[in-house]
Amino acid sequence: MKYKVLSVRQPYASLLVSGIKDVENRSRRTNFRGTVLIHASAKEHDIVSFLKEKSEFTVNEILILSKMGDVEDDNLFSCIIGSVDIVDCVQNHPSEWAEKGQWHWVCANARKFKHPIRFVKGKLGIWEWEGYILNQ
Repeated sequence: MKYKVLSVRQPYASLLVSGIKDVENRSRRTNFRGTVLIHASAKEHDIVSFLKEKSEFTVNEILILSKMGDVEDDNLFSCIIGSVDIVDCVQNHPSEWAEKGQWHWVCANARKFKHPIRFVKGKLGIWEWEGYILNQ
């Protein structure tokens, strides 16, 4: 089966599928509406790398300290970890996650997979992955 997929750097990928983060900030708008699988990229977001270099904390501890949420597994990289529905694309969304000057891909119906689909290489933009999702 073919699925639409969006690659997102950690910790934001986990925050999206947990329903904590309700918008994905992008430089371009999208006309796509519907379900996308969320792929946790191979690299984490630059802010996490910076914080890890400056402290002895794990990614999980950094997220708790920053009140951004909780990542249960520090190794959720290069894998599909869940899905969200893209329901709108706007600028100036009222979400606390919305960054100024960006397009806000509004997400709803977050679902976190019990078993990540590991060893998946990501791509830019919305891309297609062919495979099967079992027992999620």
